[in-house]
Amino acid sequence: MIVASDGSGDFTTIQEALNRIPNDNQQQITIQVKEGVYKEKLLIDKPFVTLEGIAREKVKVTYDDYALKLDQSGEKLGTFGSFTVLITGEHFTAKNITFENAAGSGHIVGQAVAVYVDADKVQFDNCALLGHQDTLFIGPLPPKPIEGNKFGGPRDGMERIVGESYFHRCYIEGDIDFIFGSGKAVFEACEIFSLNRNQEINGYITAASTPAGENYGFVFRDCRLTSNAPAETVYLGRPWRDHAKTIFINCWMGPHIKKEGWHNWDKQRAEQTTLYGEFKSKGPGGDSRYRVNWAKQLTDEEATAYEIDVIFGHENWPTIRKNDIPTIYLAGDSTVENISTDRQTTQQGWGQQLPTFFKEDIKIINKAMGGRSTKSFINEGRLLDIIESIQKNDYLFIQFGHNDQKLEDPSRGTEPWSTYQMYLTLFIEAAREKGATPILVTPVNRRSFENGKLINSLGDYPKAMRELAANLHVPLIDLFEKSRTLYEILGEENTKQLFIWYEQQHNDTPPDNTHFGEHGAKIIAELVIDGILELELDICQYLINEELKVN
Repeated sequence: MIVASDGSGDFTTIQEALNRIPNDNQQQITIQVKEGVYKEKLLIDKPFVTLEGIAREKVKVTYDDYALKLDQSGEKLGTFGSFTVLITGEHFTAKNITFENAAGSGHIVGQAVAVYVDADKVQFDNCALLGHQDTLFIGPLPPKPIEGNKFGGPRDGMERIVGESYFHRCYIEGDIDFIFGSGKAVFEACEIFSLNRNQEINGYITAASTPAGENYGFVFRDCRLTSNAPAETVYLGRPWRDHAKTIFINCWMGPHIKKEGWHNWDKQRAEQTTLYGEFKSKGPGGDSRYRVNWAKQLTDEEATAYEIDVIFGHENWPTIRKNDIPTIYLAGDSTVENISTDRQTTQQGWGQQLPTFFKEDIKIINKAMGGRSTKSFINEGRLLDIIESIQKNDYLFIQFGHNDQKLEDPSRGTEPWSTYQMYLTLFIEAAREKGATPILVTPVNRRSFENGKLINSLGDYPKAMRELAANLHVPLIDLFEKSRTLYEILGEENTKQLFIWYEQQHNDTPPDNTHFGEHGAKIIAELVIDGILELELDICQYLINEELKVN
């Protein structure tokens, strides 16, 4: 089913499409959502439903209810009636959609939930969840309120079942207790953004209410904790209920995180019953030395209990996990290629060092080959080899120019403003036809100094690539310019250390100012990573250290 707000689909609203699904549905049904802002208060109560948008930044579901708002009977909606989306149907999946509660700041409107999850086997992939106070609630409700005798909302009094939820590559934004509830949930490779309230304390990321006896509450793996709030004004969490469990594994934490990490919500008893823990936190806010003494730093062995498969214990769920992790393909010449150790040399291309900057779950396939130009790479069937395996959401990095200069060789030579651009266009079109993203990389500089000054040995090829990237709207990493800056900073003598002949002088190797040694390949790979960060590509989330900048 296709939903399009402009009338070009089967339905103009998402709820219309949901209502057409049978109550006893037992097969996965996908509702594709076209670009638009959908102001709807959604109830997703059918099982096996997938909502899939065309892009997270182009599809938004939004509503603006809030806790202090009065309903038709004059009663306040309360926290649990304020939701934009309520999910009660099992096996629900959302992809590439932004879900928002637009009511505003909690100190004005009270709590305002964007997404209320009260179902089992719920997955979000590449989604954004936006709000302020209480952005994401993961049910069930606790057994009873702290004050009064009812929570309110449509799930009050319902059977309480602890479901499983999984959030992959998501962006979640809020301030006070903006990820809260009793369910079991894993957040993997997500960005968790804490809003600045301009207060002494700007927020608490989590407020778990894990039931007593449950092994898992909220687990964050390989996430980034970011904020526009001042340093040390945000807590990792506080216990909504005494047995709260929240764990951060391999997460990068910004300076907004308070050095003590956790707050007890003025419940001394909760210090004995909660499980708040971390493993290998990093970044300015990840220093474990000053954490509260009742929080836990996990050992290597203890951290294995928080692997995804251990937490959920299912071989075929979550279904979105790793299926959509992109593969990076590299096409280029000897400055990019993997050099076999059989060649008994320390020569390496920058592509050989690229995997050292990424987590193990992303695959990098280096198809670069020495001596190749855009023309010969294609004519030898090497591009075809890539296109036969590249898939949607993968990346193809393309760096040529050194051998395209060899006009005396008809099998390789290309003219920068004609055939070079023509062959590059074939790479771009082939990748796009498979749903992959082409990335143009201008050729890396040679070490070409005259009278102490670096000169351009690559002619118009870098300019021609830049022009093509602009005309075809292709992301570009200007490695030519980045390497020029690096070489000029290092100077004529120190740049020798980057190249193969310098490392192998004991072998009487003649000077080679084109090909890199192991050290040089790593330095040039850092420049490529710097370009990836500047482009803000999705693959940034798979970097081991997303804050890397070249020194």
